[in-house]
Amino acid sequence: MKRRSLIWLLLSLSAALLAALLLLHAPGTGAVQDPVEEPATTKEPGRAGNLTVILVAGDSRLPQAVPIPSSWRDIEPEKCEPSEEDWAFIRDAATNLSEEEKTRFVTDVREIYAGESTLSQGEQDDLLRRLGYYLIEATEGAGTAP
Repeated sequence: MKRRSLIWLLLSLSAALLAALLLLHAPGTGAVQDPVEEPATTKEPGRAGNLTVILVAGDSRLPQAVPIPSSWRDIEPEKCEPSEEDWAFIRDAATNLSEEEKTRFVTDVREIYAGESTLSQGEQDDLLRRLGYYLIEATEGAGTAP
């Protein structure tokens, strides 16, 4: 009986190995191919670098670059600040917490958002996961486990 099991195991392993080798050498399924040499880029009408420009409107003029005004270069992205209504929504979304726990939860999340939290990274991650859960529950309905 042991011999039959051993033979069965060896045949299964060899079949799996053969299948893996066949898949690796099949074209287009992860086979390593030689690098393709790109021709030098040329300035031809209808081409931009190595891409062919397809004319849609029938206009044969190529698009021209537009310089970015220097006044735009120093513009910082605007950070969206949650409003008091947003924090109230989060507080109301935490339906399984007591009033005291809701207050603590919102306070902790506000501190994390402001970068002033003294909690460990793991505790912060846990609170943010819970926040995501509450937001999904409040906006998409039940059925998602925390």
